[in-house]
Amino acid sequence: MAKKRRAKDYQDAQLADPSMPQASEHSGLSVAQTKDNIRQANQQEGNPGVLVLAVLVVTVFIGFYYHIVALQGMQELTGGMAMLDHRLSGFTVADVEHLATRMDDDALGQYNWVHITAGRIFPVMMGLSVITVGLWTLRSVLAKWGAVIAAVLYAGLEIWASVARENALHNVTDASVSLASTLTIIQWLLLTFLVIWIVAMLILKFIGRNSPGLATSLEPDRQIP
Repeated sequence: MAKKRRAKDYQDAQLADPSMPQASEHSGLSVAQTKDNIRQANQQEGNPGVLVLAVLVVTVFIGFYYHIVALQGMQELTGGMAMLDHRLSGFTVADVEHLATRMDDDALGQYNWVHITAGRIFPVMMGLSVITVGLWTLRSVLAKWGAVIAAVLYAGLEIWASVARENALHNVTDASVSLASTLTIIQWLLLTFLVIWIVAMLILKFIGRNSPGLATSLEPDRQIP
């Protein structure tokens, strides 16, 4: 079997001699050998890939429980009114006053319990998803640090927003409602951005892994036939 080279070495060789024929380098490799090379490269990525997948699955599960099961379940205590968490375009003082009249002490206590359990776990897991996917796919150290900063920013922002929403229900003032509404809008915008970013990173990772000669591969040390 021919000695494997890294993708960046392959690119360096092309830059050094653009006229160098490429077909001769692969002529001695059979189809079976090529498949074996790809299989071995995939096995080398297997362990971190499984970890990333596990983190993503847990994040989706917690997010489903938090937003669909717990928060939507709270609507039974408010006569069908949506929680402030799900008002993506924000809310007014009148909206908060109307919701507060539907929530007694037990409902407010349950609302707080949802926030300090799944409401804390979900943003942390979402941030961890951004970090793990970023470290797994991104090549630049600066980009990896960007993923870490974005993850921490989102987790802190969502936790702050949940506290602000509870405070707005307990103390309905223009200032408290305005803060809670603004944080809620920013929280959802940032969450949407992070979800799109994660999907984009995974797609680029998949393309780079399955295209041995792809010049834009995210894996400079990836071995090619």
